[in-house]
Amino acid sequence: IWAILTLLFIVLKTLPGDPTALFVDSNFAPEMIAAQRAAWGLDDPILVQYARYIWNMATFEFGQSFFQAVPVREIVFEKLLNTWAMVLPALVLAIALGAVLGAMLGWRRGSRGEGTSVALLLALRSAPSFFVAILLLMIFAYQLRWLPSGGMVSLDNDGETFLARILTFDYLYHLILPGLVLLSREITTPALLLRSTMLEVRNSDFVDILRAKGLKERVVVTHAARNAMLPLVTDVAVSLALLFEGQVLLEIIFAWPGIGREMVTALNNLDYPIVQACFFLMALTILVLNFIADLLYGLIDPRVTYT
Repeated sequence: IWAILTLLFIVLKTLPGDPTALFVDSNFAPEMIAAQRAAWGLDDPILVQYARYIWNMATFEFGQSFFQAVPVREIVFEKLLNTWAMVLPALVLAIALGAVLGAMLGWRRGSRGEGTSVALLLALRSAPSFFVAILLLMIFAYQLRWLPSGGMVSLDNDGETFLARILTFDYLYHLILPGLVLLSREITTPALLLRSTMLEVRNSDFVDILRAKGLKERVVVTHAARNAMLPLVTDVAVSLALLFEGQVLLEIIFAWPGIGREMVTALNNLDYPIVQACFFLMALTILVLNFIADLLYGLIDPRVTYT
């Protein structure tokens, strides 16, 4: 976390431009500009700025937006929840459907539908998400007019709270297109990964023992799939990282009010407090989820212990 924060500080300090250049008017007196820079702490020595920055990030004290004049915490936490509202349903469906599909493909190696399914999964994995998003928009939003072209909810149905917005059919209606794009991309990795590990597990000795005990094939497949799950747990954490990496373009394409879109807007405005908070929260989320994935190993495989 410290390394990420330090790198982020260096990158933002080396960006061209001055935040005051977009804020102050040409008629401002030099004293007014200097006062504004002092109010934002831009005139302090670089080490003082760095120490203050590290402390503020560690205590989640993100300050105020340069241009929206509201606490950054209110902005980024709301946008982060909106991003989770788009990412999490697609990821849960992708893992569940991909795991089942991958287990079936690996267990039924050489079947009629395996080759077709693998080819389709590889095609979906290779397709750029922004291309799939634009294609779906052209077909279902602009040509057929079945689905909305963007937004999280309709303008006349914007609830006052986050729960009020997502606990509506209107939210699900707007989620269909971005959810399909995310699902089409994220279902491929768990499906292909579990297929590969199932091919290794199906020839293990314990599978022969389970069959010798007279257990049903469904029970044997369940035991085999559990042993093949470890790589999938790691993939879940990696998938979340890739989702946060790729959802920025999707939020722009679908006008989804998430943290990625907010970060791009803040970068264009040189609104450093929002940019810092967005990067920090995204990186912290990924690190925490990777740590949780490590802990889940012990629950899935009794052979994994932590001492």
